[in-house]
Amino acid sequence: MTAMRQEFVNPFLSPAITVWEKELGEPLELVGATAVSSKFTTTDITAVIGVTGQLKGNVLYEFNHATALSVAGTMLGEKLEKLDEMALSALGELANVITGNATTLLAQAGYMCEISPPVILEPKGLSLNITGGIQIKVQFKSASGSLSIRIGLAEARVTAGATA
Repeated sequence: MTAMRQEFVNPFLSPAITVWEKELGEPLELVGATAVSSKFTTTDITAVIGVTGQLKGNVLYEFNHATALSVAGTMLGEKLEKLDEMALSALGELANVITGNATTLLAQAGYMCEISPPVILEPKGLSLNITGGIQIKVQFKSASGSLSIRIGLAEARVTAGATA
């Protein structure tokens, strides 16, 4: 198992706070970060974004149901009773913008990456085993609720004879 490097995690911290504050108009506070297993059970809503290039792996954004309703409702400008396709799309877009900003910071540090469109996993209780070793789970809180970001990135291995 490879250890997650801090230089791959830090670029997600300020974009998460900045994007959250811009989209929701409220502060997002960093609670802490811990190393976690790549095997876990999903929460209510999980947005998954794949990363390829000089780094490879996945970044997962976890929302409980109440937070997802509050965040999506604020982004869509209406009070939501349920998470419909538009609400889930809004959550995916929030994850996409944070990851896009983080990959810009990673590129400035010399790690050129591309990201995939977000995939939304629901309902809770899906058992996942993301390959690649240890992940770092960064936890945040705000007036709208909590956000957890699971970052599982590693340097891509280039094999002899591989083409780009």
